Amino acid sequence: MLVKLPKEVGRIMGALQQEGFTAYVVGECISDFMTGNKPVGWDIITDARLEDMKKIFPEAEVFSEKFEVLRFEYIEEIKDKEGDIEGENGIIIDLAAYRGGTGYEQGRLTEASYVPTVEEDLACRDFTVNAIAESHNQLIDPYNGREDIKNKLIRTVGDAEVRFREDPLRMLRAIRMASELDFDLHQSVYQAIVANHNLLKTTSMTRIRDEFTGILSAPAAGKGLSMLLDTGLISDIIGQDVVDRLNKREMQDLTTLSKNIDRTQRVEDRRLGLFFSCIDKKKIRGAIDRLNFDEPTHQHMIDVINDMPKLYFTVNKPALKKFIYQRGMERYEFLLSMEKAQRIVFDYDSETKIKSKIYMLEEIRHFGEPIFPDELKIDENDLIAAGICTEENAENMLCMLTEEIHTHPRKNTREELLKLARLYSKNKLAAKLRGIHWTR
Repeated sequence: MLVKLPKEVGRIMGALQQEGFTAYVVGECISDFMTGNKPVGWDIITDARLEDMKKIFPEAEVFSEKFEVLRFEYIEEIKDKEGDIEGENGIIIDLAAYRGGTGYEQGRLTEASYVPTVEEDLACRDFTVNAIAESHNQLIDPYNGREDIKNKLIRTVGDAEVRFREDPLRMLRAIRMASELDFDLHQSVYQAIVANHNLLKTTSMTRIRDEFTGILSAPAAGKGLSMLLDTGLISDIIGQDVVDRLNKREMQDLTTLSKNIDRTQRVEDRRLGLFFSCIDKKKIRGAIDRLNFDEPTHQHMIDVINDMPKLYFTVNKPALKKFIYQRGMERYEFLLSMEKAQRIVFDYDSETKIKSKIYMLEEIRHFGEPIFPDELKIDENDLIAAGICTEENAENMLCMLTEEIHTHPRKNTREELLKLARLYSKNKLAAKLRGIHWTR
């Protein structure tokens, strides 16, 4: 065997062969194994039909009736010493009938038909490195996928332009695979992407986003980003209008990012933030919205383009408390991690500023200085009970008091806070000037 099979995969293949069916492992699990990476997902293909598979494996989940796929999950929870779940370990196996793709829409296979042989199945796959099939006693590699793995090349099964017209998302998938495996694009693949990348306009932005995120999160993300820039595919991600308006500084930053991004940890949101931080916020905001990120990721990206300069110039404790208060601790910590990553990528002289923020926050916590309203020595009920506020304006008063305490933390006593609240309720000018830190 070219590939060392997990016992669960071997058991499934053995059960199929005992019933007179063929069974092969196929796809990315083989290329992963051959490049020294541990496969997480395993794909098995067979000439058995869905009803046959269900009889042999009644415990398996029917993952797709249409495409005749069963799924096996062998996942165990990893718990820490206290018994809390901290992760998962195991494998997922998909067992599918041989099929040939006949229709694609929005980057998804929509129509497929059963084919009787493994060779016909492999003929419909996207890249040669995924068109290798192996059984216990037979290796099938009709498109020289092993040779392409040896030469570190991404090449299509058949004509690249035909494959990309069938499914334009394959162009991004080619670059994602190159980024994950640290491979290069075969010349035919590169040329076909340059000529056809505009076909991605018909593809779902959600699926484009997923491939783009995979590229930036990969071990060779710098190579992938360079390929996106060189082939023109970047315009199908952020928009041709944005690309046309990139200035010299922005292009230099993107080039620097492609050279140095692999020096940063492979944290998805942080690497996305590094990319979007290279482009002026007025140009890139629309692209962030169109990519339809989940809400936390979208908020992080908006924070990056709006607030990184503000964080850089946050140099004292009152300003730091205000910055954190307005955004929340989680958003602040993400931006601070972005500042650290930018220093690595762009060689910014910001180490002292970063250390200063870390020290200031440690000092704030050590002395118990409030950042948020719930850390004050009074609450809304106290303000209402003292006759200073109504239920409608008590929350707003707490916010004003918090901003004052950012500058004067020693005033965080019940007596001082109620005194300030009475002043603010009677004197609008004093309320407007709250929190100002006079210096001389």
